[in-house]
Amino acid sequence: MEITRRIAVPLVLMPWYIWGQEGVSDAEWSRFLIWYKATPPEVFRSPANVVFAAYKAKVIAEGTTPTDAGSLVAQLQARSRTDREYLRANANLTYSAGIDGQHGLRTTEPNAFLTETVGSLQPGKALDIGMGEGRNTVFLAQKGWDVTGVDLSEVGVAKANERARSLGVRINAQAQDINIFELGSLQWDLVCLLYFPIDESMRNLHQRIATSLKPGGLVIVEGVGSGGTLDALIETWHKWEPMKLRVLRLDFREGKQSDWGANRIGRLLLQKPAA
Repeated sequence: MEITRRIAVPLVLMPWYIWGQEGVSDAEWSRFLIWYKATPPEVFRSPANVVFAAYKAKVIAEGTTPTDAGSLVAQLQARSRTDREYLRANANLTYSAGIDGQHGLRTTEPNAFLTETVGSLQPGKALDIGMGEGRNTVFLAQKGWDVTGVDLSEVGVAKANERARSLGVRINAQAQDINIFELGSLQWDLVCLLYFPIDESMRNLHQRIATSLKPGGLVIVEGVGSGGTLDALIETWHKWEPMKLRVLRLDFREGKQSDWGANRIGRLLLQKPAA
């Protein structure tokens, strides 16, 4: 088990956290979603004009005071973190418009931790949760795995299927919410959670994944928590502890760029006991 030195990260209470406690009304949320889905993707290309900054400017232009607009947008941001309809629309926009990811350019290359992990494994049955455009799903298929990919984004899944066909490999790609996707029991030799953090909206997902693993099956995790700090990695591990999986790797590195450009990486490799 490898962990670099622990780095203290100050906790800053941002305004969205304070304002977000009351929650935005369903009516306001619906108005925001309608605007968001109808807005041309080009509006969100510039870092200076991202989604919530653009919406704040809109409501101020319509007569809302800057203070009230800031409070409203903070509440919208808080809800957006777990709202499945927004997350699906956001992913579809990203994949259809070719917009950069949060930390940098998207890549079609497979995740390095995944390639390292499966390099010596006999191919089996794999599940890639939050597959996006399918870079890791397609890679596993190329290596002989029977692989299923799941993502909220219909656009991302369509692009994954198109790329698989162009490369002559077969994948099972499904546009589904992981909350309703049937994980099954004793189904998977490998479950991938690569830049797919499990949040509070995904009830019992840790347990569902553990149940779905075959004996000896692996869970591979990279990109955890907000900002990818060591504290976030440890918090992620604590959520897996009750599942009674063996820790094969718990790794935090600074100075090593993640797939999305952040200058730190948190990784977990877990295994279900053989019997």
